[in-house]
Amino acid sequence: MIGFLWFVLALFYGKNFKRSMYAYRIDIDIINLDDGPVGQNITNTILALPKAKTSPTWRLKTDISTIDEAREYTRKYAWGALVINKGLSGNLNNSLATGSSYNSSAAITILEQEGRHPIAQLLFVKFTLEGTVGSIATQYAIQQLADYKSAIAGSDDKDVVANIEALFRPIGYTVERVGFYGFSLSAVLLPLGMMVSFVCVLVPVMMLKFGSYPAYRTTRHRSIFRFLVGVIFVLCLGFSFYATLAFLAFRGPNYNKQELGLPVTGGRFFSIWMTYLLTIFPMSLWIKSLSILIPPAFVAIPSVLTLIPNTLAGLTVAELSSNFFKWFHGLPFYQGGVLGRYVIGGGYPKLGQCLGVLFGETVFSLILLYFCTLIQQHFVHTGAVDHMGNYRGTKAYLGSAFNKTPIVDDGRAEEPSDSSIEAGKTTSRQRRVSEQIMSIVDDEEMITQAGMQNETVAL
Repeated sequence: MIGFLWFVLALFYGKNFKRSMYAYRIDIDIINLDDGPVGQNITNTILALPKAKTSPTWRLKTDISTIDEAREYTRKYAWGALVINKGLSGNLNNSLATGSSYNSSAAITILEQEGRHPIAQLLFVKFTLEGTVGSIATQYAIQQLADYKSAIAGSDDKDVVANIEALFRPIGYTVERVGFYGFSLSAVLLPLGMMVSFVCVLVPVMMLKFGSYPAYRTTRHRSIFRFLVGVIFVLCLGFSFYATLAFLAFRGPNYNKQELGLPVTGGRFFSIWMTYLLTIFPMSLWIKSLSILIPPAFVAIPSVLTLIPNTLAGLTVAELSSNFFKWFHGLPFYQGGVLGRYVIGGGYPKLGQCLGVLFGETVFSLILLYFCTLIQQHFVHTGAVDHMGNYRGTKAYLGSAFNKTPIVDDGRAEEPSDSSIEAGKTTSRQRRVSEQIMSIVDDEEMITQAGMQNETVAL
């Protein structure tokens, strides 16, 4: 057990070890909507930046022609995007030449996708986007000012007609959020709610292990299977509802604050509820299946082995881990987290993928539970386990005295067969004959003793 706990701790630390070394797996898109030289210069400068494993990778996207298409693409697929707005070159050159008004903030639009994963967004995407744009803007302003001074020095007209903002701050930016999932508890909101709900279900599920053994001797395993599935579903339904209410309470009295996600309607409330349910239900079935066949001394192992990796998959960014942790993508907490962020924030829709994985895991857990109940009933009937679940041959085995009740197959009391009735009649006849023989023997002994007493008296 100690070695197992150390393995879990190593798994936790290994998942977070040098996560910045895999930041290059995060792609940030450059979308150049400007047809002039300014947009092309900015694009070339960014693509020429030194590449490092600790920084996201810049990727040029050329099949997008409008800002609306850029927003929709970023919302669905991207980590974030830097959009060079249309008409930047013309507006900047016109303001430098004529002094017309110029809005530097309209030069670049930064699209932040918060729904992909809030931790990666905060640590890498947001920092890289805003930092790169600020650095490029400073370099471009210095170069432009130097070029403008050279042009003025070689001209007879020394009057400055250029717009001051266009001259000293030619490149600015505006930030737009396309997935509203950047609030304070965004990183832990869904994993924490799933973990608490799952632990609350885990306690009564474990209690069922030690209280259901008599049922295996008096009930069909199919009935036991249906009962367990029903109880677990009701428990998951109730605790996932409480988790959804907790999220609603976190939103506060104003449930439509965009900073905390999309407005909470009746449909969205139900979607969040079902997200929690679909996440913890297959895990609860899985734990119940394993706990049926595992001895009491080791019953905590599947719970810890299930809870820790799932919590890590929900809290951390799978893309920022080594290849060993790719299997985290198939865990319920990971898929439930992606689904929940989409429902709450509207970004990174992977509805089909998430529902497919969660439904597949639910079906697998149901099949596993069915066969585990079947195997356990066979063990109980054969006396291979005692009423606590200890296996025969172990020191904790309490014996098979518990298993002396008749075995049934249809949930009703077992009726005696004809052969058992005949055997019972034969046994009764044999018992009566034995009693008669013993009574005759006793009578002969009494007669013999009486004769001996009479002879003694005569002497």
